[in-house]
Amino acid sequence: MLSNSTDDDAHDKLVQEKLVSFCKLLDSNYRQIKQLIGPERANVDKTLVKASRYELLEKSGISTTSKVYTEDQIEKILTECLNEINERLIATGRLVSTLDDDYEKLLQSYRELDEASRTLNWSRTDSPLISGTSTQKGLEYYLQEGYLAVQQLNLVVIQVKFTFNAVDMLDKASIERFRDCLKMSEELDAYLQEFVAYTVFIVK
Repeated sequence: MLSNSTDDDAHDKLVQEKLVSFCKLLDSNYRQIKQLIGPERANVDKTLVKASRYELLEKSGISTTSKVYTEDQIEKILTECLNEINERLIATGRLVSTLDDDYEKLLQSYRELDEASRTLNWSRTDSPLISGTSTQKGLEYYLQEGYLAVQQLNLVVIQVKFTFNAVDMLDKASIERFRDCLKMSEELDAYLQEFVAYTVFIVK
């Protein structure tokens, strides 16, 4: 009987470690998405302004009636615009790539948590992990709500990744489509905020 109890405690400890790891990654993913739809969206707006200027100057440059800039001036400004657009998109691309990589880590972490939880003796009533404590909800909550959170984040990450991959720095409309996808519904934001709030004491 002592051996079974020891085994149960060992399984509880392993699952708690998996839970901590999952909660940390979820919080990190949530912060990254907030970064993309907040400060980084403002950066993409600036990229879009440059793309608009490039488009305008290119049209002006090929117009025989344009007297605003000389041909050399137009070429210089066009090159500067393209360089800045390219640099900004490279920086944004790094964030998107990091988000994608970290989401995969989150997904794997959830799978490990789910798999480890199957080793538990769920009939135990004296397990703080299963029953919950004053600072941590019962494990079933994190498994169920965590699954939903991961699925919802997946939709956001996929949209951001594929829309960014379709960006052409010479196509203002493609940059605009990417900018417009950098958003999160109020419902999803509130849901994730609530879930993350219930992980605060777990990750400390």
